Amino acid sequence: MKKYLRELKLNLPNDNTDKNLVKQLQKGNKIAFKMLFDKYAVRLYQFSLKYLRDKEDTEDLLNEVFLKIWENRFAIKTNTSFQAYLFTIAYNDIRKRFLKKSREEKYIQLFAEEYAHESSVGEDQLDYKYFVEKLNKVIDQLPDRRKEIFLLSYKEELKNKEIAESLNLSEQSVKNQLSIARKFIVSKIKEDNYLAGTLLFYLFVS
Repeated sequence: MKKYLRELKLNLPNDNTDKNLVKQLQKGNKIAFKMLFDKYAVRLYQFSLKYLRDKEDTEDLLNEVFLKIWENRFAIKTNTSFQAYLFTIAYNDIRKRFLKKSREEKYIQLFAEEYAHESSVGEDQLDYKYFVEKLNKVIDQLPDRRKEIFLLSYKEELKNKEIAESLNLSEQSVKNQLSIARKFIVSKIKEDNYLAGTLLFYLFVS
């Protein structure tokens, strides 16, 4: 092992510039990879934490970014800024996380607002944990393909045409599946006295 590490070190350039470290990285040199990690990890972590405001999410993102760097090392261009490349990957990942979180919060909020309105309780009195658990359990009862279509429509916010093209279905088939899914979820929620006020969910208003 020590011999292997010595050989790796011998392959490293004396100036240790990003350009030369990337060249070594492209050859699979793990020490070059570690040196790039050590150089940028703290800055990337601090940059990401400002947006995500959660240490675990930030650590996950940091690991994902450098995993992508390693997996795509052969495609990294040595004539461009590695720092810019690195932070661009991080920014895109942060953006994806925000979009996903925004969709999920919007999705749940639509249910919560209607429940609070119809049942005459304030949102601060709403048991969100129970609310979300119940909703997810009902959705999980949908047949696999119907569930997939429903989630693409309401969580991913794809249009019927996009869903149809993605799943190789007709738009009418997608519309039919969404209609059946909505009716099923409403009927199941009606069975729960605690969530009886959800019958007029805005989410299901066409």
